[in-house]
Amino acid sequence: MSTLPDPGETTLTSGGRLTSPGGKGANQAAAAAVLGARVVMVGAVGDDEPGERSLAALNEVGVDLWSVLRRDEVGTGIAVITVDDDGENTIVVDAGANATLTAEEVAAAVADARPDVLLLQLEVPQDAVAAAAEAAGEALVVLNPAPMPADATVVRALLPRVDVLVPNRGELGRLAGRPEPVDEAEVGACVAALEHDGSVVVTLGADGALCFEKGAEPVAVPGVPTEARDASGAGDVFCGTLAQQLAGGTGLLEAVRHANALAAASTVHAGARVRAELAP
Repeated sequence: MSTLPDPGETTLTSGGRLTSPGGKGANQAAAAAVLGARVVMVGAVGDDEPGERSLAALNEVGVDLWSVLRRDEVGTGIAVITVDDDGENTIVVDAGANATLTAEEVAAAVADARPDVLLLQLEVPQDAVAAAAEAAGEALVVLNPAPMPADATVVRALLPRVDVLVPNRGELGRLAGRPEPVDEAEVGACVAALEHDGSVVVTLGADGALCFEKGAEPVAVPGVPTEARDASGAGDVFCGTLAQQLAGGTGLLEAVRHANALAAASTVHAGARVRAELAP
């Protein structure tokens, strides 16, 4: 569609419809697996056809699915995404089966998986996310605080266990209790307000990212120009690539550069997943 709908607007006409695999955690897992990482996915799907499709798509790129649970009392989560002609999007998520995950289930799966890097997001219950972080042992914990809950204090409580925080501008502002930052100075002020003891990587969409590595000066990583068709999932590609790079021993700043480039490349096609042919 040419523009995204305003509240109450029902007259816009779509230029087409695409049904494709998605979910923040699944998108991130797929990106890391496409790049060659060993990935164990922790989550849940319903005992339904969308769940079968989701598992098949993850299996196809090599994601280990032994810890993805099947629920027969609830459907698989879905997201409805609208995209305008510039590739910008709005997203509404129904967590579905993921909302049924318990802290005990997640902690047991993480302990069994023994990850080098634990990549977390918030499409599952927050007590399950907290339990995963506590069960991570010596793993590097990366948190993408999305979708951000109404009560940001719940997310702030997770930060002492997080090594690398990866918010976008809006999420950063809400975590810091400030308006969404509009320039580098305001981003830096928000990061300082968090008083986070680890590193922070702020994704800026087409403008790239700002890397606040613990013990180092902030570094801006410029955006990579592309003819964006669909930016939905670009942040997930960024996070999955970042985790894959860190697990392989790449330093944080170089990992951010890799993640930034692949996230930009992922916007040139429709859908929320990175394609294997884009991987270096």
